[in-house]
Amino acid sequence: MRKLNIKLQFDPWSIALILSITVIWFLPWRFQTNDDVLMMWLVSGAYTGEPEPYAVFIHPWLSYFLSRLYYPFPEINWYGLTWFAIILFSGILLIGKIKRLGASQDWKRVLSLFVLLISIHLCVFPQFTLVAGFAAFSGMSRFFERGNALATSRLLGLISIFLALMVRWESVALIGIGWAWSELIFPIHSRVKAVSLAVIISILAVSTFIGKRIHEQKNVEPSFLEFNRARAKVIDHPSFVSHYSTIAFEPDSDWFFFSRWIFEELPIDLDQLTKKKEELDQRLFTWKEVGSGLYRLILIQLTELFKGMLILALIIGFFSLRFELKKKLTYFLIWLIFFLIFNHFNMLLGRVIFLFFIILLFPILNYPRLYPSFSFLKYVSYVFFIFIGVHLFNFLKYSEGRKLVNKEFNTLINDIHVDKPIFIEGIFEYVFTDHFSRINPVPILSNGWISRSPFQLKAYKLRGFSKQSDLFSFYLIAPRIPEPLVFPEYMNKISSGFMEKKVTETSNLELLYFYKK
Repeated sequence: MRKLNIKLQFDPWSIALILSITVIWFLPWRFQTNDDVLMMWLVSGAYTGEPEPYAVFIHPWLSYFLSRLYYPFPEINWYGLTWFAIILFSGILLIGKIKRLGASQDWKRVLSLFVLLISIHLCVFPQFTLVAGFAAFSGMSRFFERGNALATSRLLGLISIFLALMVRWESVALIGIGWAWSELIFPIHSRVKAVSLAVIISILAVSTFIGKRIHEQKNVEPSFLEFNRARAKVIDHPSFVSHYSTIAFEPDSDWFFFSRWIFEELPIDLDQLTKKKEELDQRLFTWKEVGSGLYRLILIQLTELFKGMLILALIIGFFSLRFELKKKLTYFLIWLIFFLIFNHFNMLLGRVIFLFFIILLFPILNYPRLYPSFSFLKYVSYVFFIFIGVHLFNFLKYSEGRKLVNKEFNTLINDIHVDKPIFIEGIFEYVFTDHFSRINPVPILSNGWISRSPFQLKAYKLRGFSKQSDLFSFYLIAPRIPEPLVFPEYMNKISSGFMEKKVTETSNLELLYFYKK
């Protein structure tokens, strides 16, 4: 039996990764979606007044651990720091695997540079689905290494997979399916060994999933869990998104407000959500929805060009491998069909699309034999450096706009009496650059998936009221745009009689006051 010896050897690429991620930590990076921001506000206590041990989308073991860290050290961004640490750990594991490949030094440099590129992107715009997927891929790459891998390598891979399960188990499941497909077409183990190793991962995954369910049953309000799951099946349904983005609702209908993520006190219940889900499922079996799904893919790729460039690089790298074309086409086309079918029945965004194609790295890393010459690899490296440079330039340029919006936001906040609740509309939570904590609480209230949750009720009580329909006055901060605001109409729907008064405005934002006589 091989001796277990945990020793990480750092080469120049690992050092470059550590330095890059350290520098990014001190830059104005931001989360890619609001989900991470709201979960960070929950576990830190910034939203409800005390660190919450349950953050809905991540595993409760992880959210509990993070909430405990925020008690003694509330000003440290433990949530973001955890994501950075997982990305760093995953990147180092992959670079370590690349170092031991039986490939040319030029090919190893290109692969290491590509891992560095992915890691930098994930830190500039961290998102929990991508973080989990990257950790899962890294862990499986090390755990399922060719031949008799060192016990150290398998242990590190198992740790990375466990971390991925703590962040988002669905990402681990997707990467696991990708590994199984790669192992079937490009096997590196005997069938018996591959199955035995997969069983270990399956036991770990099932154990953590059962732990999540048990925690939720014992500690989370069942009505919130049921509604949240039913709500997601409708509002994230591809037919709902495609159908209701082109067909206008009646302005005062419940589904109009629901489609804009405002539903706290609407009379939409589980039965209505279930019926709506069945109606939406029926629409999926039409050619119109097939076209909508393909159009949505194109639109997302045009919106998230950097991920699109990474995907293109993966495809080129895969087809450059020294395998017969028929075998490569079989592997790629069947996986592509699976991806398109999955996209048709699920609302996939750029982050999940990228995880579908990072699967191509399994055969690339396991069979690093290429047709291209040294000059080709050299030019590929130049292209990767251009990717990094352009990406960081755009990131820094965009961050200046965020700073301006935050400055204007804080200017408006200073004009408000603290005894009035403040809502926002048309402003994404991820634009905020301030680090909020229970010592520096979030000054606003959010809508979206946090609605109808015990956390939202706790946030309301912290700000002096029990529910939205009890309010007689509130503030609203919104962008200065010509489109009419939706939230005031919603408030008048659940409690009529509000009148509007513009308090002040800045270059990009306006502060409105709503009150009843």
